[in-house]
Formats: sequence, structure tokens, C-alpha cells
Amino acid sequence: MADVALFIDWENVYYTLRQHSEGALPSSLKVLQAILSKAAEFGSVRIKQAIFGQEVAAQDETLLMALEFTGIEPIAVAQRMSGRLLKGRADSVLIVRALRMLYKERPDLDTWFIVSGDRDLNALCKALKDEDKRVYLIAGDKALANELRESPYLRDDVFLLEEILPEIRLRPPEQRLPLPDEPRPRTALRGGRGRVVRRVADRPAPVAVTPMLPARAPTEDTEQRRLAVLLLDQVVATGDGQSMSRDDFVSSVVPASDREGRRVLEELIDAGISQGHLLSRIVGRARSKGKQQLLLNYGSPLVAETVFQLVRLLRRVDTVLGKEQRRIPVVEAVLDPLSRADQPGVVQGRGQRRTLLETLFSIAEERGAVVTEQVGREGRQIAMCWLQPGHPLVEYSRRTGASVILLLHFAQVVADRPEERDWTNASLVPELLARAEGDELDTIVRSLVDAGAVRIEERGTKRRVGYVLIRDHDLVKRVIGESEAVPQTTTRAATADKAKRPTRRGSRGGRGRRRQPAAAVAAGDSPGVETPGL
Repeated sequence: MADVALFIDWENVYYTLRQHSEGALPSSLKVLQAILSKAAEFGSVRIKQAIFGQEVAAQDETLLMALEFTGIEPIAVAQRMSGRLLKGRADSVLIVRALRMLYKERPDLDTWFIVSGDRDLNALCKALKDEDKRVYLIAGDKALANELRESPYLRDDVFLLEEILPEIRLRPPEQRLPLPDEPRPRTALRGGRGRVVRRVADRPAPVAVTPMLPARAPTEDTEQRRLAVLLLDQVVATGDGQSMSRDDFVSSVVPASDREGRRVLEELIDAGISQGHLLSRIVGRARSKGKQQLLLNYGSPLVAETVFQLVRLLRRVDTVLGKEQRRIPVVEAVLDPLSRADQPGVVQGRGQRRTLLETLFSIAEERGAVVTEQVGREGRQIAMCWLQPGHPLVEYSRRTGASVILLLHFAQVVADRPEERDWTNASLVPELLARAEGDELDTIVRSLVDAGAVRIEERGTKRRVGYVLIRDHDLVKRVIGESEAVPQTTTRAATADKAKRPTRRGSRGGRGRRRQPAAAVAAGDSPGVETPGL
């Protein structure tokens, strides 16, 4: 397939959406994924850049989060100079970057997608056509300039933004395009005269699935987190226990006609198995690769962290929505409160924890568990969200004690001390789940203890109270599947084995002085032994 370059003038897209409606708009993630899906139909998208002004970025609080998740390079442009608002800066930067890519960096790219409707892009289209490139344009119907409509350099195709969005929420109901009529049952005549007329009803249209749009390499953590949530979604939806055959999994996610999507998903599965995030089982005498039974390896720190944080995020939305609110702000009510708590895990630091929550929220929105739209308030676009009723991931998060069980399992998987690999400090539960479960947290813990799924135990010289997870209990098995230990990566092993830097007090003397063993002192005093570091 051909290589594709995609350049997005997000300022043009933003104001195009605002022209169509003064009400709620689709989320930035949905718009970006719709644009990427259209570009991916023509080849592999190698270059992805979005140019936007700082004024627009300040009005859309989820733009950077959506760009990070989709793997699009953000290019911020200053729009003010000496207090004056400058217009057209995004167009100029887009043209300069595209020409640099055309003549210097990537002249081998054959297909170019430009997302903008400004007339200044006519010169760029001419330059691309002079180099015998295929040029496609995506723009809003009202934002497409007449110079581009009549341009002789756009002979390939022009796609309207209203047509490629997954759902039309841009116009008022009276201005929306009419939906096509329902398919009628077709009559099939079998044979000649005298045969019975048989009516064969058309099969229902398959449910639309989110296309596999790889933003990074299959081995990177973000793509593996997407795969883990995707497999969990399908396993819960089918209700076939904890596993699913590889062929059924691929077929349920990607249509048979989408060969590129199936190839991407197969690469993700192979990377997940090799890294230990997925387990594959051969049932019976089957040796075919497609007959493998795939299941999540909850013993993987990445999988344990992903599933717990996803359930924690969904429980936060569910708890706040339970207070007679139809929708809640994404940043103010969900991401900000959850990112404040200190927690163990693969990611460290508040910034990385915030990035993880943003990634998981985007994954939940991508899978349809969370519905998001943007509402204008005081000149800004506020992202509002709510849960999709009946979604498998939402129902999974509502299972009895799911959040507490996943937290105890996650804390024990990532524990560094041997004594904490089957025991979790009780203070960690309210620290991470008080904002997710609210006032019901104590009731949930008490019910798990009464049911025998969790045991209270005191350990250590200070007799600290903690919880022990009973893994063979039915409630625990219903939430957590099989677990296998995953070898530490080179980075984590090196970090864990790195010796602590000696302090001045400990190395020089005085109170708290670290004394060397007698054997080491004798070896250092021996004339034939060279002391390291001297």
C-alpha cells in the first residue's frame, strides 16, 4: 500500500464545527479518528501532523489528549504578537511544513491528505500536483473556499467533514441528511414454474466497529493497553468465561474486508504473547494458530494496572453520575481527582499517572464505554461524558467488589517486598478508591470480607492492618482470570538492582555510620588486592 502524509489545520476544523451548531459537538478524539480512518483507506499513514493556534488549544481542553492518543504530532502556533491576534498563521505553518516534507524530508510519499478549506492551500495543491502526487482534501461544506472547489489541481477527490464523521451531530435535526430507507426483504425465485416462492430476508447490517488505527509500534505500552481492553471487552461481551479463540477475536473486531486492520491486530496479538501480556492455550489436538485460546495474563504488571485503572475510572464516572447528573466534565470531575492519589505501578510520578488516565479514558471512549461531547461554556469547549448503558466494560466494572479485588491484585503484582506479594496495606484502598466508589467503599470492603473473598490480617512489628486476597474464591475468579509471572524488563530490573548512593553521613562516620564487613576490610588492607574506585 502507498504511504500517506496527513496535515490537519485544526483551527479550520474547529471553526467549521462551530459554524454548524451552537450546541454540543463531537469530541476531538472522534473527529481525529474519523479523519485518520479516511486517510487509512488509501494507505499507511506515515506522517501525521496537526497545526493549531494556542487560542484554539486553550478553548479545547481535550485536544492534546486526543492528539497524544492517536499519535498525531501537535504543532502549536502563536497567534498573538504585541497583544494583536494574528490570523492565518496555521495555514502558513502547514504550507511550509508540507513543502519541506515534499522537497527535502519525504519526497517518496505518494498520497497527501490536507484537512483544511482555506483558499491559501491552492498553491500547495499545485506544488504537489507538479510532483505527480495524489492530493485529497477534507473540509467542511461551509468552510470550503470557492478557489478550492474550482481548482484544477484537486482532481482526485474532496471529502466533506460532515460525511466522514461516525455520527452526524453537527447540524440541527431539520438540517440533517435523511437516512437511507430500511432494506426490504428480497424475493428469490427458485427454479421454474410451480416452484414455491421463498422470501429470503436480508441479513442485518453488522455493527460498526472501531477500525484498528495503530498510533505506535505494536510493542509499545499504549498499544498493548489498547489490546488488553479490547480483549476484555470482547470476552465479557460473549460471556464465554475468560478466554476467546484467536479467529473469533479477530473476526469480532475487524471485518474480513479490512485486511490492513486484521494484519495490525495480528501483530498486536503476537507482540502481546511474546511480552507476556496475553496467554495462549492450545485446546485438544488443534495446532492451527487461529485456534489458540487467548486470555489476559493478570500476572502482567501492565495488564493488572490497565484493568484496575480502567475500572477505577469507570467507577468514578458511575459514582458521580449517580447523583442525579446526566453528564459530568471529563477533566474537572474525572481526570483531576483521580490523578492526585499516589499509587504503585508501572508508571511513576503524577505526570505519568495523568498521562495513563488520559490514555485509558481515550481507550474507553474508543471502545464506546464512555460517550463524550463538547459543550460551549464561557467561550471554551468543555468535554462532558457519561457511560454507555449496557456496555460490556461498564457491566464488568459493576461486578461485585471489582474495583477492590483488582486493586488488591494489582498491588500484590507490582509489590517489591516479598512479604507484600500476598498482602496489601489497608491504607492503600481508601487512598485509591475513595474518589471512585465514594461512600459505598466501606460497604464494598465489608461485603467482600463477609463473603470470604478478602481476609483481614495484621503483619509486621507495628501490626499494620492489611488485606489478603483469596484467589480461589468465586467472586475473585469472576473478576480476575489466570496469572503467570512476567520477567522484569531490562529497565525495571536495572532500576531495582541499582545500589543506593551512599550519603555523606553514612560514608564518613558519626551516627548511623555504615560499617563494612570484616572480610571486605581485610581484602582492602591486603597489598595484593586493588581497591575499586581508588
